[in-house]
Amino acid sequence: MDTIKQPNLDTKMIRTHALLHMAKSIHSIRGAKSQGIEYAEPHIDLAAIKQKLDTLESQYYVENITRISTPNNVINTLETNIKKADIAINKCIWHYDEAIALPFIPTNLAVIGSGIDAIEIATIYQALGASVDILITGDDVFPELDKDINKTFQRYVKRLFKIKPQAEITAFNFTDKQVQLSATSKNKTLPDSIYDAVFIAGDRAPHNNGLTQPFMASSFPTVTWLGWTEKQLDISGLNYKAITIPWRSLGRANTDINTNGLTKLIFNTDDHTLIGGGCMGNNADEIFGEICLAIRNQFTADNIAHTVHAHPTLHESILLGCEVYKGTATDVLN
Repeated sequence: MDTIKQPNLDTKMIRTHALLHMAKSIHSIRGAKSQGIEYAEPHIDLAAIKQKLDTLESQYYVENITRISTPNNVINTLETNIKKADIAINKCIWHYDEAIALPFIPTNLAVIGSGIDAIEIATIYQALGASVDILITGDDVFPELDKDINKTFQRYVKRLFKIKPQAEITAFNFTDKQVQLSATSKNKTLPDSIYDAVFIAGDRAPHNNGLTQPFMASSFPTVTWLGWTEKQLDISGLNYKAITIPWRSLGRANTDINTNGLTKLIFNTDDHTLIGGGCMGNNADEIFGEICLAIRNQFTADNIAHTVHAHPTLHESILLGCEVYKGTATDVLN
């Protein structure tokens, strides 16, 4: 008997990252205006995009579907306020599969929850033209990561999304092909809002507590991390020092209009090995491999500082972080 071939998690990721690449291209076009180059606003051909995505996905079919269920950080009161039957029949309520299928481009989209799924879907639909609100239970869109990274990221994207922290859904009603949400944020009642779609986030790949699973949100900007975070180290008893290098100190970031990024490195001060690190900024994923390699091989700050880093590149932020840790940096105050 023939086996029905269906896409697994990997094929869905291919679809998601193709959409994120489109979003990045749109941002690049819009960002060129600040450099004196103007293009017309992109024309979004939804049917053509979906056909391209279907073609990509069909190339990666597998014999059996793999279903991964992970804990998520959605606002708990939401699911209890929506009947399962309503979710099944109402096209306004999206989970991950529905969102990446691109059923339509909403004028207003609510993203409920935090983490990689929430931010990547918000990034995709904002680039395609939606106005996006993100409602999170706490203060951080990436609860796994340290406060400084979250603060910088959220300051970076405030022109793209409206993030409502410490949020709770108090009412959820269907109108004519739309959803009306009543919510509070920081214990203050928000004005009722009507959305064409509501995305309920469930994080596919949470940061691994075993410190071996890379964290990467391919948003705009990208956020990456591997290894120990400060919040984990503060309760571990290990001796450490964290170094943060703002990208505004890099020539490459300044020419790319990419100065809001940062590179953060955490060293074990007993043996000077790199035990945690990551980057936040456009193209952060392109330099993340060096951090992963250094942590995997237990490189010291000295090992990394004696490695050639081409100029001008974003990679120099890793070199500079090691030199600051060692106290040998010549272009910053120690």
